[in-house]
Amino acid sequence: MADDPVTDHHQESREKTSVEVIPLLIKIVEVVLAIFAIGLVVDPFNSFQKIYNKPQTKLDDIAIVYVTIAGYILINMVIIIGYVMGDRMPKKTALLFSSVGAILFIVAGSVIVHDWRKLRGSYVQISNNAIYPSKQFMEMLISGGVFAFVDAAVFVVDVFITFQYS
Repeated sequence: MADDPVTDHHQESREKTSVEVIPLLIKIVEVVLAIFAIGLVVDPFNSFQKIYNKPQTKLDDIAIVYVTIAGYILINMVIIIGYVMGDRMPKKTALLFSSVGAILFIVAGSVIVHDWRKLRGSYVQISNNAIYPSKQFMEMLISGGVFAFVDAAVFVVDVFITFQYS
């Protein structure tokens, strides 16, 4: 028919493919940021428990951070592998995972910053010598908190992209 507009199916499929790839790339960024965050907090948390006679960070705080970050590394890796195998997640489930991830990463980042502030001013008195936490470990700890907050922001972007384009 002469009146039917000719559509470029190649152009439509390219646009659809790029819209489908963006959530995958966001998930990869979330995993990379989570790996940086957990890599930065492991040594400080371990050393603060060993150096001082009285632990300065509560195990509850450490558990919240580890469970959140490691849990979302696992969840996002399963989602990435499922995407590569051709499986697609329902929109509501994707929104739920991403929004809960944003909230949990804000909580984890807040706990890290709280522990950093608590440890920054503390010291242990041993024979009139003050033993302060390592400056390197303190910087690693706050950097891990920053990565957790950046990852929370990426989760918020993921919620927005999923809501708009899925």
